[in-house]
Formats: sequence, C-alpha cells, structure tokens
Amino acid sequence: MSGWPKRYRPALVGFWALAFAIIAALCVFQPPPPGWDLHVYANAVRSLRAGHDPYADGIAVQQIFHNQLALHPDAMPPYTYVYSPLTLPLLRIIGRLPLGLVAAVYWVVYAAGLLSAVLMGLMFAEPEEIRILSLLAPAAVFLPGLLESNALLSGNLAYILYGLIFTSALAGWRRGDWRWFYGVTLLASCFKAPLLSLLAIPVLSARRQWLSASLAAIAGVLLFAVQPRLWPSAFHSYLQAVALQFSYNHDFGVSPAGLVGNAMFGLGRPYSSASTWCYLIYAPAVFGALLYLSRRFLAGLISLQRWVPVMLLGVVLLDPRIKEYDVAPLTLPMAMIGWRLIRRIHVSTRPVLTAALLYCAVNVAAFRSDSFWKVAEGLLLVGLFTAGYLDLLRRGVDLPAQPGVSVPLAA
Repeated sequence: MSGWPKRYRPALVGFWALAFAIIAALCVFQPPPPGWDLHVYANAVRSLRAGHDPYADGIAVQQIFHNQLALHPDAMPPYTYVYSPLTLPLLRIIGRLPLGLVAAVYWVVYAAGLLSAVLMGLMFAEPEEIRILSLLAPAAVFLPGLLESNALLSGNLAYILYGLIFTSALAGWRRGDWRWFYGVTLLASCFKAPLLSLLAIPVLSARRQWLSASLAAIAGVLLFAVQPRLWPSAFHSYLQAVALQFSYNHDFGVSPAGLVGNAMFGLGRPYSSASTWCYLIYAPAVFGALLYLSRRFLAGLISLQRWVPVMLLGVVLLDPRIKEYDVAPLTLPMAMIGWRLIRRIHVSTRPVLTAALLYCAVNVAAFRSDSFWKVAEGLLLVGLFTAGYLDLLRRGVDLPAQPGVSVPLAA
C-alpha cells in the first residue's frame, strides 16, 4: 500500500475484503466443491495406506467412468495421481498423520502460495503503476492469465510450488543469490518435471549462471531417469496415468504445442508427434529471442521492471504443457505489459473502450466454454509476449548505458 495516499487505502482494503468474500461464496455455492485436485492427492494417500498402487487405483476409476460415460455425459471426469513415484515416500509420511489436519495445513499453505505467486507481479511495477495494479491484484486470483477461471479452488499443488519458486527468485533478483531458487525448482520438478524450464530465469536475469542452471537441470533429469530402475512397476503405471490425462481428459494445456495436440486429437489424428514437432520448432526460437534481449538487460539498457514481465511470459512458453495454474502467476505481468503498450502508443479513448468490450466478450465466451478458454488463453499469452518483446526491442534505451557498471538487480 506504500504507493497509495492514506485517503485511498480504505478503498484498497475494501477491494481485498470483497475478493476474499467472493472466494468464500464460490466455495459454498459454485459446483464442483473446492479441492478437486486435493481429493486426487488424498485418494493417493488412501491407496498407499491400503498397500495399493495409487496409479493403478486411479486408472481403474477412470476406466470405469469412461466405460459408463454415456450415462453421465455432463459429469466431471475423474483424475488420477500423475506425480512421479519419487513423491510416493512423502505421501506415505503424510498418510501417518490425520488427513483432516493435513488438509487444514495444506489450505493455509496453499493460500499463502497462491497470494505470493499472484502478487509477485507487483514487485516489478513502476511507481506510476502501483495504484492501478494494486486495484487489479485482488481480481487477479479469479483471472489466471487474464481470463476468468475457478482454478484457484482446485487446490492444485502448483500454486504452492510457484509461490515458493518466485519467492526464492526474488532473492536472486534483489541480491544476486540464486541458490534457494535452484533448490526449490529442483524440488518442484520432482512433482512437475516441466518446471525445470524455469531454470532459464537466472540465466536470463544474471551473469555467470549457466553452469549452476545446467547442473540443476542435469540433476532434475537424473532424478527422473533413475526412477524406472528404482520403482519399475510404479513408474510404468505412472506413465500410463499420464497418457490417460491426454486420451481420456484431453488435458493438453494452452501452450502452442498443447493447442496443436488438442486440434489433432479433435480431428481424430495422432497428436503426439505433431505437438512434439511444434514444440521443437517454437521453443528454441523463444529461448533464442530471450537470450538476445537478455544481453541488453545485462548491459544495463533495459530495467528489471521492464524485463521481468516479458521474460516470465517467454519462460513459461518453454513449458510444453501450460495449465491454468501455470499462467496464474503471470496475470499481473500480462496486465502490466498490456498497460504499458497502451500508454506507449497513446491510443484514443474509443479504441481502448472497444478493446475493453472485446476483452469482456472473450471472457464471457471463455467462461462458457473450456475449449474456447484454452484457445483464447494460448493466443493471449503468445500475443502479449510477442508485443511486449517487440516493444522492448524497439524502445531503445530504458536506462543510460554506463560501461563497467553492472545491471541493478533490485526490484
């Protein structure tokens, strides 16, 4: 609230109070009940308690549901546990505790992770942006990636992981200490291997990080590669469960590769090779473009506040499967990029109002159709990254270049 005069602070508190009230109302009145992803974790714990394979139990439930899909065409499909066998020892430890207590602690940590991941964007607001972004921040929890979604009610572990990752990244951006970031990202990759793509952040943000990032990436790959030898049966079931995420639930995500995979699946064509080739084409191009612009940032020609929002969008695009919770931390950075573009081009009132009405219409359509949400979010993510990148490329010098002076890594 430091950027707000005292007379405006009660209004800001009111916005936050309203946001929490809406979250409570959604938990009570909007189906399905909150915590559908948390229920998946709880079912995995119960399977382990009974001495079962949690992957096999989840797969059996999915197969029964889809064999009877004609009886319940509008029912929410069940999901199975799709984190690697490396996480099962942790579940066994949790299984020794009262599940009610675990759930209560989890929701507290979840709320902290959600808020820290979403509000991280405020750290990179420029002084004249603090007021407007402080008002947008409460709405950001309902608009992952700027499009309405109830993903915050899922209880998905990703919100906690992103909160930890971006909190540890702040130590790197502010003090140049990336050790916590590497450790947290490596831990997070045990649950979600694609999060290893976030190791590009220190490479693009600071000097002399290539070796550390490479070693962390190698460690992450080795942790994944060793699992078939340690738990061959569980790993086989795990891969089968992951495959069913696509074939049963059409869970391709909103990345360009995911949208291609979803389109091919809808046409009844093989989707794996098409989406893989798509990823192999655009991911190196995105990373190369980021590397090129990071050299200007490291030379002191672009401020941290201008660089991080664009860089984060590009890094998330390196994830081959982007979900709602992957774009949730990008909500304020995406809004920041759009706001800066509008201010820079000095458009008149009518085009801005037209764009606002179009945005509202897209949100209404996205709310009614999950398929449309994915397409709209994918296009919005790519479009804002491209526009923000080109804007940084064209704007010249943000900060005066001073030979021999390092980039000020402070938020």
